[in-house]
Amino acid sequence: MVTQVLKSKLNDDYYLVNDVLYINDKGNKENIDHVVLGPKGVFAIETKHWGGKVTCKSSYWQVPFPFGRSPSSQAMGNAAWVSRAVKVWVAPIIVFSNPDVELEVLDPEVEVVTLDKLVNSITSYDDKGYNFSPQQLRLMGEEILKQASIAIKQSE
Repeated sequence: MVTQVLKSKLNDDYYLVNDVLYINDKGNKENIDHVVLGPKGVFAIETKHWGGKVTCKSSYWQVPFPFGRSPSSQAMGNAAWVSRAVKVWVAPIIVFSNPDVELEVLDPEVEVVTLDKLVNSITSYDDKGYNFSPQQLRLMGEEILKQASIAIKQSE
């Protein structure tokens, strides 16, 4: 769902990389759901399809069911890895794709949005003063895939 929205609503100024597998600092395999590279910034997007009442207060998450690692930690770890790969600051975003989610977000560590707000969040971003060209974005996307591939091969 997230890929479809990004592909249909972002114009050709944006470069999208989906489902990036990499090795984290602890030697564990991780997955970045989506990386969006745009003229004004780079974004590592963690997707959750959780429904029901979900509360995020800073880095604390409360959901009506057991879950693993904090989405904030996942998003920040993914953004840090992408940042090391492409040598620019990367904005972490958590997107909730389930229309039945009831989000309560208070002072989150990372941006938390519903799917209908994701594209606006990306296209209105201008915090770092970047102005990447289409060629720079393509090269960064290729570098992300190259770094991920190298790390996975080295771990096998």
